[in-house]
Amino acid sequence: MHTKLMLLVYPRHVRFVVLTGNLVEEEWTVVQNSVFIQDFPLDYTRVFSANEFSTSLALSLHDLSVPYSVVARLNHVDFMRARARIVTTVPTGGKRVHMNIESYGMLRLARVVDQFSTQEAEKQWEPDVRLYCIGSSLGKLDTNWLRDFYMCAHGWDPQPLALNARASIVPENMIDIAVAFPTHSDVATNVYGKPAMQYVMAKQNVYENPKFPKSCMFRVQPRVNHTVVHAKAIVARTGERQNRGWVYLGSHNFTPAAWGRLRWGESPYYNNYELGVVLLDVKYECRSQDCVSKIVWENSNVVLPFSPVWVPYGRSDAPYFNPNIQ
Repeated sequence: MHTKLMLLVYPRHVRFVVLTGNLVEEEWTVVQNSVFIQDFPLDYTRVFSANEFSTSLALSLHDLSVPYSVVARLNHVDFMRARARIVTTVPTGGKRVHMNIESYGMLRLARVVDQFSTQEAEKQWEPDVRLYCIGSSLGKLDTNWLRDFYMCAHGWDPQPLALNARASIVPENMIDIAVAFPTHSDVATNVYGKPAMQYVMAKQNVYENPKFPKSCMFRVQPRVNHTVVHAKAIVARTGERQNRGWVYLGSHNFTPAAWGRLRWGESPYYNNYELGVVLLDVKYECRSQDCVSKIVWENSNVVLPFSPVWVPYGRSDAPYFNPNIQ
């Protein structure tokens, strides 16, 4: 279970909270995390109409085995002001997965982003998304997986295409993904020492696998110097000017275990329980092509614990490898 979600019930409203850290004191004192919060009116004398957000939330709670009596109370919550989109992952074999396999992970992300995408389905696919993906766990990445995720980030479902067809549409040099992960020096010099180091998850044998795309590794620039970022987020810049796009915040690390792995001729495979939100139609203020200075969504500033700055690993850089994981 990797989902981080709270529903706080007050007399007149419900607070919806998505977190990137667990309810552990150290995860909110020695490492940097993110929180998405929105309050919704609660009135037990009324039954409100369902919308996309409330339906997604109810199904997500069902996947987490929350009692029906608790989920039913959402009928008395007015979710009409919801603008975020919920994205979840449930392990293959879950109660609803077999009937709703495309409602999870990167395929769910593709459906959500498709609502925002400026590309029309009948036009030839043209990559125009630049991704900055940050997390606290480094997964078993390879070029095929990055390609699938990159297509989903445009709102396209790669599943109907064979692997060679996907590769012809999106050659390796067109996959514009920055995998941001703290280096050994970043973690070793953090001001909180060992208590913060335990929250960075990477294995040396994974990184040194010949298939691992080392050229996609980028530095992390924390908002607070000499700290470890534990947040999980994706900053997506789209279009010719790269000044708008979408942002993901939640529990998903940028790994196949979290987002799923698409398999030609078979159903996708998911490992984890995950939940996050996608903020569509975000506006960016950019100092340069490689630096986002401000993020605005629904007339509010989106404050992240890191600065999305596209700085690749140097020759001597390597991820911090946690000696406590096998």
